[in-house]
Amino acid sequence: MELKSFIKDTSKISKIATVIIILALIRCVSEPFRLQYLSANPLTVEVIKPFLIGALIASVSLLIMTIFSFYGKHKIIIAICILTIMLLLIVKRIYFIT
Repeated sequence: MELKSFIKDTSKISKIATVIIILALIRCVSEPFRLQYLSANPLTVEVIKPFLIGALIASVSLLIMTIFSFYGKHKIIIAICILTIMLLLIVKRIYFIT
């Protein structure tokens, strides 16, 4: 019974979706630092480019999600979260990031 009530509560799901995109943004921003630590060669813009694109996608999505949260549009926030994750996976696929 508890799971059904949780699934119907779009407010809680939209808050979790926002946290997920914040974590994706943190990951995109911090990944070049990890790569710099592991790499013997200096990082170039080409190496960092997919992470910058991912951070831009995540940050714009967070801005849109925050604006919609002011108006209580929780279903739209959930849809934007799903769309953002799909876009991040497309960027990962385009740049062959493992």
